[in-house]
Amino acid sequence: MRFWLALILSACGAAAWADTMVEVSFMDQPPDSGGYVTRMLVTDRYLRMDFGQDGDDFVLFDRKAQRVYNVTHDQRQILLIEPGTVSVPKPEKWEVSENVLTEDRGKRTYDLEVNGIRCSRITAADMLLPDVTQALGDFYELLSATQAATYLATPVEMRNPCELARHILEPRRWLKYGFPLYEADGDGSVRRLLGYQTGVQERPKLFALPASYRTISMRDMQGLAGKQK
Repeated sequence: MRFWLALILSACGAAAWADTMVEVSFMDQPPDSGGYVTRMLVTDRYLRMDFGQDGDDFVLFDRKAQRVYNVTHDQRQILLIEPGTVSVPKPEKWEVSENVLTEDRGKRTYDLEVNGIRCSRITAADMLLPDVTQALGDFYELLSATQAATYLATPVEMRNPCELARHILEPRRWLKYGFPLYEADGDGSVRRLLGYQTGVQERPKLFALPASYRTISMRDMQGLAGKQK
């Protein structure tokens, strides 16, 4: 009897978990403008990013299908980004390292450096929101092929080793020590955690793509741009 009761309770717990999400809010401060809130909503299937309002434009990462959708309401358009191959080789000199400054109870503050250049100072918690960290890492990795195409189109003198590492060659490296609580980048931009809430009731409409919007593919757009050069 106890076995069946435990099985039923386990099933109920799984169903309850499947209907909840994690809500995370960051304050993003670009180097030359005012700050803004970035909201992330994470379920077992999806990661949604917006500016804190349900009606905002948003980015939707389908974790199962490995597809990213950028939804723009005023254009009634969805930009589809699919996985691809990173075509940028590592430079001859390539050294990425972390210099841990402080460490206490699973929380670290460290400098992330590329070829001796400090790219970011990060404070991260290794036990906090591991599924959100996993979702972010998968999201960054999927975008790396698209970022690579942009990087190759950038004049050589404007290329930055920190950008190359972060967005293309080492997309998970910025999450090595866990969930980011604070991050200050070399260009002056800052991101800090405002708060998070687990067990939030999932709202499926927030993860649905507008059926009437036109969908265009980033792969097709980049191919067209290449032909026009």
